[in-house]
Amino acid sequence: MADSDSAKAEPPGGSQNSAVVVEIRKHIKDLTSEDYAVRSESASGLEKFGQRGAEVLAETLLTKPMPHQFLRSFEEALEEIGKPCLPAVLRGLSQIREIRKREDVYLIELFVEVLSNVGDRRVATIVAAQLGKLNRRIKHNHDRLLTDVCVAAKVRLHGVLAGLDSAAGLDDLLGMLGDGRRRVPDGLVAAVEKVGDRRALVPLIRLYRIEEVVTFSGAQLIKTTIREIMRRERITAKDRVFKDLNPEERAVLEKLLWRNRNGHA
Repeated sequence: MADSDSAKAEPPGGSQNSAVVVEIRKHIKDLTSEDYAVRSESASGLEKFGQRGAEVLAETLLTKPMPHQFLRSFEEALEEIGKPCLPAVLRGLSQIREIRKREDVYLIELFVEVLSNVGDRRVATIVAAQLGKLNRRIKHNHDRLLTDVCVAAKVRLHGVLAGLDSAAGLDDLLGMLGDGRRRVPDGLVAAVEKVGDRRALVPLIRLYRIEEVVTFSGAQLIKTTIREIMRRERITAKDRVFKDLNPEERAVLEKLLWRNRNGHA
């Protein structure tokens, strides 16, 4: 049986075949149609052009700012192409050397999502490398909106890394969690729960005290995360990881681990 990816090979003529490029660009134009059916058909239609289609797609994204609401269609088109799109996606990420505007962040997110959905666990190091670009922009930026977009993107990337079952970027993730004395962006605790690391336990206990007076669902997620990390790493309440807890924090730990006689929390 033939490899499904080989069926998506670049059509004869390559870049010299102007008719092919014209057809690819027509499909790309239709990806911005207000009609969902047209966008969906175009995304599927680009699949047959394989790597060449992906190259034109990536080039279009990098050279022509695209309305945010249409980016999902471009992502779907690249994913329809499958593995032959990976060289173009990797090249696209490498061309975004520094973040200067929100559109750069959106493209990083798009390319990363494609990598995670089409590639394998080996893409984790490339995904983690994008955190450095976001961190540099956060450190040197005075535009609050762009900073917020970068922080949200970091959380999304950590979710991707967690989905890849990768510890790449773990130090950055723990850095975002901090010491637990202030609230963290939505989605961060979920990423911590998937990756799991004993160093997150004390900050999570402190964070629980804050979150339980703000949102029940947020507090429950923290509780579940603490229990899951302790179960996974076989940690008890007497472990040295909790040695720096003050009496109030230790009481929170005991509360989180308490179960009634029926074994229910």
